[in-house]
Amino acid sequence: MEDKFKKLKTIYDEEGTLALLQKSKKHILNKYHPKPAVANNSTRNSVWFTKYLYSMYFDLKYGSGTDVMDEEWDTLILLDACRFDDFSEVNTIEGDLQSRISKGVDSNEFIRENFLGNEFADTVYVTANPHVSILDKSVFHDIITEPISDWDFEYQCVKPETVTKFAKKAHQMYPHKRIIVHYMQPHDPPLGPIADDLRSQHQIGGTDPNSNQSTDMRIMELVADGKIDEKRAHLAYRETLQIVLSEVTDLLEDVSGKVVISSDHGEMFGEDPYPFLGKLYEHYKNPKTIELCKVPWLVVENNHDRREINKKSIDESKQSSSTISSSEIEEQLEALGYK
Repeated sequence: MEDKFKKLKTIYDEEGTLALLQKSKKHILNKYHPKPAVANNSTRNSVWFTKYLYSMYFDLKYGSGTDVMDEEWDTLILLDACRFDDFSEVNTIEGDLQSRISKGVDSNEFIRENFLGNEFADTVYVTANPHVSILDKSVFHDIITEPISDWDFEYQCVKPETVTKFAKKAHQMYPHKRIIVHYMQPHDPPLGPIADDLRSQHQIGGTDPNSNQSTDMRIMELVADGKIDEKRAHLAYRETLQIVLSEVTDLLEDVSGKVVISSDHGEMFGEDPYPFLGKLYEHYKNPKTIELCKVPWLVVENNHDRREINKKSIDESKQSSSTISSSEIEEQLEALGYK
């Protein structure tokens, strides 16, 4: 609470009363109003309440989703915001490609539905996703959040090579635990040549070179406003997926046992799946759709025997040694479009 008051005071001191009121309004609407963070401006606000009905319809048709902790794996690699269709076309890692229905349309929902309120003494969670802050440290044997602290301020993200580094360390530290590795890509901001070109034009997901301040506009906001073409944004997303998959390939060389490569949710690029809502963008607070909930499930046996998993916990004082500040989490969530 104290951090929030400090943030409000900083906005007031640096930007004035009007900016404080506008940002407070945006925060309240994002928290309590069902309208997605990035929405079609032509869709009336009142219509967004129908998203609950569409999500109920989706559950009836496809089921409520897979509990990833009930599945069989030694290492679960999560690619944030990775669609099944794009993964199936871009991926070159050999394995048995299946699909699953995710329990969430965004990271917060995925983490709550799969992890919150449970205890997994046999599992270590390595993550670059700031939504991990909703979990108590007792949920997993250990939660490694060092990647979150290695935030790249130029690109406004945690780069995939950072996650690979800590994932390798986790496998060395905990050879007899199941390990979840949560990369932030292909979630925006995008990486790669197309992304660099878009960044030079719109300064997306980075810093304004004139003011050295992070920019407010994100790629999907610009797509929804018609300033960036949907197809070009999708190509940038695919390049980002290729980049993170190259890191996954590197990680697989150091990992033994049964590996599954999946995702917490997908992404929308202007598809129009339901009446009245119009085109949908991104994922946060959207209704359930096949683009958001159908995720890859690539099983890689990796030419190694299954690891012997130790289900016993350790002393609580040794758990979750990683620490991240609440202000750090708030800033990263805002940069990623969750505020």
